[in-house]
Amino acid sequence: MLIESIEEDQKHNNRRKMYQTVNQFMKGYQHKFSIIRNEKGELAKNTKEKAEIWKEYFDNLLNKEEQRELIKKENKEISEVEVEVELTIEDVKKAIRNLKNNKAAGTDGIQLELINIKEINY
Repeated sequence: MLIESIEEDQKHNNRRKMYQTVNQFMKGYQHKFSIIRNEKGELAKNTKEKAEIWKEYFDNLLNKEEQRELIKKENKEISEVEVEVELTIEDVKKAIRNLKNNKAAGTDGIQLELINIKEINY
């Protein structure tokens, strides 16, 4: 049965599936272990303990004070960049025309459907 499947895949040039089947046959059943140790080196006994270990790991990884300081420094550098661009009314009208309807409002809370570009006269 398995050999016939491999031969069929070879006939139809389905090499990827053929090699996957051969590799699976050669390796046999491989049990996948999901053993996790906590900071003390003790093994987790159940799923709840494993989840708690992963939570602590990522909390320590992502919430370091050094990371926060680095992010604050980068944000400060970005906000200090000055851009000198002079926008015209035509630029604003063109940008509004290119927006798509039925999208969420921006940071100003104004939905595009409330703005009718034809009514804007300057």
